[in-house]
Amino acid sequence: MRSYLVWLIAGLLSLLILIAGDATTELLRFDRAAVDQGELWRLITSHLAHLSFAHLVLNILALALTAYVADPAHPWWQQLAMWLWLFVVTGVGLWLFAPDLYYYVGLSGALHGALIIAIADSPFYSLRVRLLVVAVIVGKVIWEQSGLYDDMGNAELIGGRTETRAHFLGAAAGILWVLVMISWKRYERRKSLEN
Repeated sequence: MRSYLVWLIAGLLSLLILIAGDATTELLRFDRAAVDQGELWRLITSHLAHLSFAHLVLNILALALTAYVADPAHPWWQQLAMWLWLFVVTGVGLWLFAPDLYYYVGLSGALHGALIIAIADSPFYSLRVRLLVVAVIVGKVIWEQSGLYDDMGNAELIGGRTETRAHFLGAAAGILWVLVMISWKRYERRKSLEN
């Protein structure tokens, strides 16, 4: 259970924020005007707030799936660093590259990156399966950026529009994390062979 502590805390905080009500969600959500006035915490906390109970349930299910495929051997501080990285890149990315976006909540952007990181490093699946899952996620994100995707398709269920740019940014942050980790492991291997 301790191996998944960071994942459990993310899910629990999301639930508590939703239970706390609209005032708490409004205090924590991505709000462009508030961020512009210095409320930078919103770039991180917005990922733990949700539009509705259905929105939260969908994200909790995706969080559970991601935790299921993840390697539990990673220390808690590395898991925390991963989540903070995904939150910051997605939040700052929305602020910089989505100037028409005034409000945002939800874990799904960061979850796209977390699933890429979890499956890419998972000891439970073959390389072929891991590459296939990453390709499916990347394909989904590309499709969402095209004119073929209806970002209002889930609006009635979750209580608002799906912010596909968050999915793109989260996936990009996840891919960058994986590339850095692969490079770091190769560097360590090369150093150990030299010694």
